[in-house]
Amino acid sequence: MEKLLIEPYIPERDKVGIRAMLCGKEQFDEMFQKSERMFSDGIFVVRYNGVTVAFLSIDGFKRKAETTIFVSKEYRRMGIGTALIAKADKLLSQNEAVERSMGACLDGDRSSLQFLYKNGFYISYSSYIMEREGEPLPESHTSIRQYEDDDYLIFHSISEIAFYKMHERVGILPSYYFPPNERERKSFVEDRNNRFVMLIDSEIVGVGVIDGSELSHISVHPDIQSRGYGRAFVSFLVNEIMRRGEKIVNLGVVKGNPAKKLYESLGFKEKSLYHWLTKYYKPDTRLSRPPSDI
Repeated sequence: MEKLLIEPYIPERDKVGIRAMLCGKEQFDEMFQKSERMFSDGIFVVRYNGVTVAFLSIDGFKRKAETTIFVSKEYRRMGIGTALIAKADKLLSQNEAVERSMGACLDGDRSSLQFLYKNGFYISYSSYIMEREGEPLPESHTSIRQYEDDDYLIFHSISEIAFYKMHERVGILPSYYFPPNERERKSFVEDRNNRFVMLIDSEIVGVGVIDGSELSHISVHPDIQSRGYGRAFVSFLVNEIMRRGEKIVNLGVVKGNPAKKLYESLGFKEKSLYHWLTKYYKPDTRLSRPPSDI
């Protein structure tokens, strides 16, 4: 272990080695590319005898920090993963904004699950990774437009309520509601090109977010679900991703969520199942139930 160094990521030195490590491991490669694009300062690499053999990525110091650890197969069981998780724990637990860390583990990867359990993580929920390839989808005449700053409160409310109710339905308990805040509002307007709202009679009833080739978020107001609006909105967002040059569209759907049938009917196919694990550093500040006036 005396030849092991944990250092900040330097693209010119480390990128080729990390991408080679992740060859054939699409999900980890996507996570790494997203981290590099959005928060490269949160990436650390392990160099062993001058060779890049592992990495840690954290997607920002915020309430829920997504954490990824990957160790090249031939260097496992050498304490490298333990050293990286200790590094992550130190960084996250000392940051005032961070309440918890989350990470994903492929279903069937028992050694990784046992490692995470040993280090204080537990499974919060499981999620299918699905993908669609093919022609654009038929679109309806539903009114959909890009997000504007004045949309924030209703965008936030629809998203939080829809996910709160879905979590209750599939048994992810306790289910939480996170109040609106100015930090989130600022991040939404900065990302407005990737955010969309669906309207009926000039009222926002659905919200969606895309991230590269991924349909990363979609919520329809619970009062109008199961009326075809979700299908229309998903079709628009899939086509928008394709209009931007992507040929394959990806999404994640929580195990037990009835929306999986909708995605399957639109041509999405299940690729894999991941477990999402959580470790708390501070008490959760979200409301356990939505405010009564929502």
